[in-house]
Amino acid sequence: MPRRQAAWSGYAILSLLLISVISIIFTPYGVILSIAASLIIIHQLLLRVIFSGPTRRSLPFSDENWDVVTTKNGEVDVYGFFNLQDMDSDLVVFIHGWQSSSEKFVDRMNIFRSKGLHTLAIDMRGHGMAPSTDEWTAGKVILDVKSLLESIDRTKVNKVHFFGHSLGAFICLGLQNDRHTGWWKDDCSTIMLESPMVAYSPILEQMASRISFMMPLLKRWAVKGFNRIHPEVGGLDWSDIDIPKWGLPNVPTLLLQAANDSRLGRIHYDLLLEQDIEIYPHLIDTLTHSKNKVNLERDELIRQWIDEKIL
Repeated sequence: MPRRQAAWSGYAILSLLLISVISIIFTPYGVILSIAASLIIIHQLLLRVIFSGPTRRSLPFSDENWDVVTTKNGEVDVYGFFNLQDMDSDLVVFIHGWQSSSEKFVDRMNIFRSKGLHTLAIDMRGHGMAPSTDEWTAGKVILDVKSLLESIDRTKVNKVHFFGHSLGAFICLGLQNDRHTGWWKDDCSTIMLESPMVAYSPILEQMASRISFMMPLLKRWAVKGFNRIHPEVGGLDWSDIDIPKWGLPNVPTLLLQAANDSRLGRIHYDLLLEQDIEIYPHLIDTLTHSKNKVNLERDELIRQWIDEKIL
């Protein structure tokens, strides 16, 4: 098995299935062997589900005010969209949610652009213009974001701010972990989170609701798989993929939460409020988890944040 791979390939799983069928027919202990093979196959299929990428893509970003910027993280192409103002200014980095794309941010980015701020959005792997990946992890996206930030022209950039929606907020928080460093970390000034995901535990529990009795095993397999994909991290345990160990901001943080979040509920919002951080929370009745390219109440709070905390 490749060093950075959690599960077997589809070809390897099919090969084992074929061997188990043949063993039933031609060997005296074929049934026993087939049971063992079936357990291995179930294990591998569950791993593939845990690390599966998005099943659909949103529209790719396209706007004449933003230039497409590309770089590489190893052999993987990374795509971003950059609007650089004529004068020196702060940079706002946008990270979208699951099965979304940077295109969903265009109206919010225009709020920041109209205030004279640089803006940069990134398409996560398997989203928008970005290539798919065999096994999707937030850790891969974090490395992509870091590669993109290190590649841009920052001669006109003063401070850096991050804006993450849903899973994008999980990426923003993960970037704050001490293991991640860079000029963007030293210059980070504020963070903005919209209907954020801040812990992986509730997500896995939701995915495994029909096989909840297997949660201890699924957690063990998920952590082992992540460490195989990311040996550079040095070994994580389960608590490391939930807030606060996953990453906590040490800068002022704006929290824009859909009051009736049908996708994530309020568990992530509540977890954030339990942390010892400088946070400014807002429950917004008119905001839903997604499909909010424009929301008057949220957008006004963003403008106030720009005027009070950024400019």
